[in-house]
Amino acid sequence: MGLSDNLVRLVSEDIGLGQYHFLRSAMSIAVFLFLRNFISFSLRPMRWGPVLWRALFLSLSMALFFSVLSFLPVALAGAGLFTSPVFVLLFSVFIFKLRPGWRRSLAVALGSFGVWLILRPDMQAFSLIQLLPVLAGAFYAAASLTTRRYCAQESPYTLSMAYFGMIGLIGFLWALALDLGDVSAAGKAAFLLRGLVWPGPEICFWVAVMTGLSVLGILMITKAYQMAETSYMSIFEYSYLISAGIIGWLLWGNIFRTGEFIGMGLIVAAGLLVALSAARISEQAINEASSKTS
Repeated sequence: MGLSDNLVRLVSEDIGLGQYHFLRSAMSIAVFLFLRNFISFSLRPMRWGPVLWRALFLSLSMALFFSVLSFLPVALAGAGLFTSPVFVLLFSVFIFKLRPGWRRSLAVALGSFGVWLILRPDMQAFSLIQLLPVLAGAFYAAASLTTRRYCAQESPYTLSMAYFGMIGLIGFLWALALDLGDVSAAGKAAFLLRGLVWPGPEICFWVAVMTGLSVLGILMITKAYQMAETSYMSIFEYSYLISAGIIGWLLWGNIFRTGEFIGMGLIVAAGLLVALSAARISEQAINEASSKTS
């Protein structure tokens, strides 16, 4: 996923965000339909409601995340997105009445401070658009919780197909609305506000490459969240920051300030604390169940 997202810059000057999502989704759906000729799997959800809600949450998250890639390096945008473990904790407290211990409370504080170091709201260069990856993290947390709690028995192919269908529809409607409204923009905002265009062969090739990488990555992530506790599983996604940062440096020469490195480190530390707390609670639950059985 770190490689795929860094390649978006190769198409951002020729097509818009909405059309990118539409093209990638159309290609992804074609891949799934092709795979059905070789792998037996069902694309029909067992429970339509949770699957559609998950697809909507994840689509909104990715739409917000991709909208800032013309303004921020992928690794910094990813740092905002991966505040999701903190939001998982907050949602668990307020919606599912979880009682957080000191580790989880400290995780919220560390994650929040890490975001502040990256976004630097005290600086003159700060823009509200920098908050969009954090909002994306909140929607990503909602999607992750929905995956584990309500979609654990669904096929990962079903969940992935629903996601690509949803974000493809959102992308097409966004691009169409910009076209009908005759909206135009220049500079970095052009990727966000460009309507429908006729893509050339080179653009289709790079979108196809990103489609293959995205399908593989999303299938693995979806299956992982079905298999393990959400707050524990989310920590492994921090490898994205490492890969996105290294690839962004190699491809585009992105260099981060000391404060941004520290901020990303604090966000990772917050995720580690959440994961350790979740693992400890799970172990205690298993021990209690064993003692009752004996």
